[in-house]
Amino acid sequence: MVRRDECEFSHFVIHPGHGRRYVPFAFISTKPILSFQSPKNFELYKRKKNPRFVAWTRTYRRLHKKHADEGKAKRRAKKVSRAPRAIVGLDLPTLQETRAKNKKVDRSAKGAAVRAEVAARKAAKK
Repeated sequence: MVRRDECEFSHFVIHPGHGRRYVPFAFISTKPILSFQSPKNFELYKRKKNPRFVAWTRTYRRLHKKHADEGKAKRRAKKVSRAPRAIVGLDLPTLQETRAKNKKVDRSAKGAAVRAEVAARKAAKK
């Protein structure tokens, strides 16, 4: 098995024969040897840039949910079929009839109101 390091700044995988190691001497750290994938990553680390705000790093992409989840597909919610039920004091057929009548009236009234408003606007323009 080939050993792969992870870049200290971008968290990209560093393949064997690539990257550069850095040993900070100014402070005693728990991880004395830091690995960097490219000079760009090393320079950003030296400038004390936060990888959470550098758009191409894995840290940024994780925080902003940019990674592609191929394994996890969002499950589609099953459409719940609601059984029609009667309300206290109203039997089901009467209730359905009333609802159907109200829908027809609302749609036709709304359409008529919109047409009247459009006609009024056209008349006002002329």
